[in-house]
This record gives sequence, C-alpha cells and structure tokens, in this order.
Amino acid sequence: MRNAHPASGSVIQMGMTSFAVAEMGFDDRDYDNWLVTLTQASARLDILQTVVTELCRLCENEDVVKSQQVLSILETQGTITKAADTSSAT
Repeated sequence: MRNAHPASGSVIQMGMTSFAVAEMGFDDRDYDNWLVTLTQASARLDILQTVVTELCRLCENEDVVKSQQVLSILETQGTITKAADTSSAT
C-alpha cells in the first residue's frame, strides 16, 4: 500500500519535519521563560535568606522580640510595604 500512494509518504515526512521545527521554537521560548522564572526565584530566595539571617540575629540578641522589630526588618528588605503594615493593623 505504501507504494500505491508515494506522495502520501512524502507529505507525512514533510509534516513531521515541520512539526519538529515548530517544536524547537516552542522549546526555545519555554527555556527562556524558565530561565526568567528561575532568575526571579533566585533573587527572591536571596532576599528571603537575608531576612531570615537578620531575624535570627535579632532573636539571638534580644530576650523578647517585638512585632514592630520584625516588621521593620521585613520593610527594610522590601518584603512588605508600609501600606501592608497599616492595613493589617486595622
């Protein structure tokens, strides 16, 4: 049957090649998206690590840690904003 319709085989082969090329383009965009996501996550992780380190130092140096001290550290590192702080107080 394959020999009866040789054109069909070439169309399928051409279709598979086109599909592979289209898939490579998608993979490149997907890779770029993952790279951006991982870069952003890495930056956020660095900030979180800094916050945790500062909070640990605060806890080591103080017998009692006030919530305002914790909020100050979080604000300094940009993990929360003043607006978030005032809205949570009400």
